[in-house]
Amino acid sequence: MRNLDKLPIPEVLNDNWIQWTEQYKSDKTSATKKYRYRHSDIKSTLVEETKSKCAYCESKIGHNTPGDVEHKTPSSVNIDLHFDWTNLTIACTECNRRKLTYFDAQKPFLDPYDGDVENRVIHLGPVVGWQPGDEPAEISVRTLELHDNSRAGLIKRKIEAIDHLNNLVARYHQVDGVMKELLLLSIQKLKSKEAEYSGMLKAVCDNYGI
Repeated sequence: MRNLDKLPIPEVLNDNWIQWTEQYKSDKTSATKKYRYRHSDIKSTLVEETKSKCAYCESKIGHNTPGDVEHKTPSSVNIDLHFDWTNLTIACTECNRRKLTYFDAQKPFLDPYDGDVENRVIHLGPVVGWQPGDEPAEISVRTLELHDNSRAGLIKRKIEAIDHLNNLVARYHQVDGVMKELLLLSIQKLKSKEAEYSGMLKAVCDNYGI
């Protein structure tokens, strides 16, 4: 999980979100009125701001899902936020399904756009932990099942990413000159926010001192 910045609201949402909200509130059975946030301009902007990744587990959109528009505060809790730009992000189907309608104002779910989530979670190889005593972080990680091997496919992909990084680091220490510089660039790309599982790979690089 990485800290994220909100991009400017897409014009189509800025122009229509109030009207869309009222129309949805008046007819919650209408799929057309409910899913207007799936507009291509809205979803593409969300994908851009999350670096084409799930905001929670950092899986690249397309591995196991096209990406779901996620309501950070569930509409069942506050329907007025259904089309609120600051309440929308992108999550993979697996994270979205696990989070569902979780909401606790006293123990809020981790929000990559609010505060320093990167320092509230701890990467332990392919699994995720939390800072001792940070109950909201623990609840979030456990709810998403990022703390154990429950999500076997996710764990497998993360181990593969670590193996790839380990191989690059091993070669980096064996060579000199231009090749060493090129390998360092490759390593740095893996821990950039654009890279899949970069929060985890950044932690591995920190352990290597790179």
